[in-house]
Formats: sequence, C-alpha cells, structure tokens
Amino acid sequence: MNPHDSLLGHLASRLSAHPENVATEALAFILRQNEYLRQAVLRFLEGLGVPPPQVVSFSAQQSEENAARPDLRGADKSGAPVLFIEAKFWAGLTDHQPVSYLRALPSDRPTTLLFIVPEARRQMLWRELLVRCKEGFQESAAFESERQSVAQVGPNRFLAISAWKPFLESLQSAALSQGDRVSSENLNQLLGLCTREDTTAFLPLRQEELSAGIGQRIFQFGALVDEVCESAVEQKICVRGPSGGSKLSYYRTVRLAGHDFYFYLSPWRWHTLAETPFWLEFPSDRNSWDDLLQALHPLALQSPPMILRDPSWRDTPVIPLHPKLGVEHHEVIQGMVDRLRNIRDLIPASPP
Repeated sequence: MNPHDSLLGHLASRLSAHPENVATEALAFILRQNEYLRQAVLRFLEGLGVPPPQVVSFSAQQSEENAARPDLRGADKSGAPVLFIEAKFWAGLTDHQPVSYLRALPSDRPTTLLFIVPEARRQMLWRELLVRCKEGFQESAAFESERQSVAQVGPNRFLAISAWKPFLESLQSAALSQGDRVSSENLNQLLGLCTREDTTAFLPLRQEELSAGIGQRIFQFGALVDEVCESAVEQKICVRGPSGGSKLSYYRTVRLAGHDFYFYLSPWRWHTLAETPFWLEFPSDRNSWDDLLQALHPLALQSPPMILRDPSWRDTPVIPLHPKLGVEHHEVIQGMVDRLRNIRDLIPASPP
C-alpha cells in the first residue's frame, strides 16, 4: 500500500484537530502489543548512538511530578521513567520542553528524551531544542555539543531527534522479520499519517489558527521590530535607519559599528531556518561579508550555530534573534537590544 493512501492519515486529517494525538495513541497501541517492537525502539536508539534505556513498559500521556507530560513514557522494572518519546508534526514546543522533561528523567541510569518529527522540520526543531537546553542547563557544564541527532545532558541523560520515516521503517522491518503482518500493516497506516503530515504543502486550516489572538500577535511582532530598534537607538547601540518591507515581512535598518544591518520580521525564515520570527540580516554590500563573518565567527561556533545562510536571498548571512519567553513586554525588548549590543561589540568599528 502506498503510505500516501493510508486510511488513518485520511481520517486523522478530517476528524482530528490535533493529528499528533492520533499518532501518539497509534504508536502506544502498537508498542503495547509486542515486546519485540519495544526492543526495536531500543535498537533504533542504539543506532543513533544512545545507550539504550532498560524499558519494560510504555504508557501514553502520563504526567510527571514536575509538570512534564510526555506523549509516551517508557518505564524500567522499578517503574521509573527512563524513556520519553514526543510525537510532533507541526505543533510548537511547550514551555516545559525539553528542559523539564529531561529533569524528570533519573540521572543515575541511562535515560533518553526522543523527539520524532517530520523530516522537513527536523533540523530547525533540533536547533530550538539545543538553544533551550543551553539556557536551561547553563548552571552546569553538563551540556555537550550536538551531533546530527543526539546531545548528552549530564552523565546519563540524552536528547535525541529522528524523522518519522526511518523510525517507523525500523519498527516495520522488525515486524516483517517476525512475520507479524498485523503489526506491519498497523505501522504502515501510521507511516501514511506521518507521510501525509510531512509532505502536505498546505495543511488544512484549523479554527484556532484564525483566532483574533494570532492576528494580534503578528501585529505585535511588527511593533516589536520598531520598539527594539528605537530602544537600541536610545541606548546608543546603533544609528536609526529607514524601514521597509516585502511580501509578509518588515524590516528596520540599524547601523551597528558602521555597518547597515536589517532587523527583520521574517515569517519565511521563521518557517524554514529557525523557530523565531526575528532576524538580523547582513548588509547588502557583499564586500563587507568576509570581514563581518570573521568578526562574528564566535556566533558561528556556538551550538547550535547562530549565523545561518538564507538560500532564498543571495545566500545572505542572517542571525536568528530569539525573544525571551514568559516575561514582560519591556524584558522582551531589552533582551533583543542586549543581543544587538553583543553583536555590535564583536565588530571592529568602521570609519564613519
């Protein structure tokens, strides 16, 4: 059967506002049926380079003491959680992900938090997970640099990410080797749902996506660009420049250390490069890029790298600016102003 023609994928897109919940329940059902499939999950983790936790049972959406509520919870013989699996399509991370989830895992034995996501979102979400880990575990030196899909947080805790397709195909291979056609077909149905979510160019609109709150938030994002730039000018971090925009974007020119950068509200980069609407774009003068890239090289060495390239616009270097979460308006503004200050201080001043 072609996964695109999956009945489960068709029904989930028509009858459920949250396909992630359908995928979670389907995966929990499949894993509860057979021990060999649970072992296949552990072998998959081992293939990623993660020491496999000693899982003996799975449960779905069980709350932990610190408000973490993983989609799937793998427990060991003592009942302690040793594996959390988060099933994601296009829903954003919650405030508790991934830091509270990692803290809910014991530190005295191998444990893992695994995110399973669409391939189209994997690299972008991995960046966001690493950013949150660096902020959440900054009190210790436990956080190690990322590989392609695994990061270690402390001596025994691991954070990992995988696309749906290789994860489910590894389980399906195990089912076929056991001659278990029922589980293989169930996995194929789930793969159909995930393939549909991964490849659908325009996801069906949901009522909550048309709420006035979303319109208000987009308006506020545009206002934040102005407010951050004006505050940075007042604090003598940059010189005021003109504003402008294009299709669904808005920018203000800010002169930092003698160079005209562009502070952008960019839904395109938000969707394709990193999970933030705010971006600092390099000057339009390409001759300045080499010197600026050398001066700002410490940003490129961060994990994840904080200098990216926009392939849709001359491969221009851009810097994602992540706003502070869960704080007051003025703290959001000042946080991004401080980020501009840090960037300016890395650049040798050019002649006026």
